[in-house]
Amino acid sequence: MLGPSFFARPPLVCARDLIGLDLVWGPCHGRIVETEAYSAIGDEACHTFSRKSTRDFLKRHTPGTAYVYLNYGMHWLFNVLVKGGGGDQDGFVLFRALEPTAGLARMRRRRGNATDRALCAGPGRLTQALGIDERVHGRDLCGSGTHGIVESKSPKPAVLADLRIGITRSAELPWRFLAADSPFVSVRATARAQKL
Repeated sequence: MLGPSFFARPPLVCARDLIGLDLVWGPCHGRIVETEAYSAIGDEACHTFSRKSTRDFLKRHTPGTAYVYLNYGMHWLFNVLVKGGGGDQDGFVLFRALEPTAGLARMRRRRGNATDRALCAGPGRLTQALGIDERVHGRDLCGSGTHGIVESKSPKPAVLADLRIGITRSAELPWRFLAADSPFVSVRATARAQKL
């Protein structure tokens, strides 16, 4: 499993470098193909901008801690806390999409027999497929051999930077990262996407 030092870096760096790694969640595994970065300072789309509880969470927890919240009362969203040294170097990375690689039958049961492409294509679908909910909030993702992130045996994909999805504030920031040409992303790259 990746250790805390991986997450002791700025959100943009971690969000980009997570692409192509494997998320292990018990018997379910998937290759990370889409993430979004959120900065604790200067990013109006980050929860730290408007939620004191999130600012307190950031202060109290170490890099590599799960931050899970209910979005619009419907879907759990799964993030990891990153700390690159304070201010705009701290924040969160949202897991937006996985390419499922193990435990697909279990994921299909949770997702109502969705197609493999749709199992984890979107942050709400991802948490539903993996069974992630509020019980994961505050969990150390670096302290378990069964739940965390590991290096992939597959070659690292080309990475694109694009606009984040579904936000209205700080929407101009190209802080969504996705594996180029992956059919498992939640939203295809726009014409504004740039190869890194």
